Amino acid sequence: MLRGTFRCFDQATQQLIENRIRQLVESIAQGFGLESQISINPENAGYPVTCNTDTETAIAIEVAQELVGIEHVNLHATPSMGSEDFAFMLQEKPGCYVWLGNGSSDGECLLHNPHYDFNDEILTVGATYWVKLVERILN
Repeated sequence: MLRGTFRCFDQATQQLIENRIRQLVESIAQGFGLESQISINPENAGYPVTCNTDTETAIAIEVAQELVGIEHVNLHATPSMGSEDFAFMLQEKPGCYVWLGNGSSDGECLLHNPHYDFNDEILTVGATYWVKLVERILN
């Protein structure tokens, strides 16, 4: 039995990877005179791509820039290969997944690390951002 995950940045690549895994497993099994069984479960093997929608992203950017200034909103963040539950929500409804900008933590520990230290100083900015975002959308 072989188990694993795969991650990518767009749905076309995700489908290509799944197709290639199927082709490789079937070919290797045939080469050794074996049978193969492949089960790819999106919830376990590969989360959907977290793909923001254009309209919602434009609103999120606009609100963030109004709140903290254009120079403090990074429009070219390095993409992350982390899997994100929010990707499932984006398959059902348009939206935008944003990073608040917590800044560096001691030892550069990222979220889901036991030594991660959330920057409490950002709470006011974060809460204000969400309030302003809701006000903009419900206006």
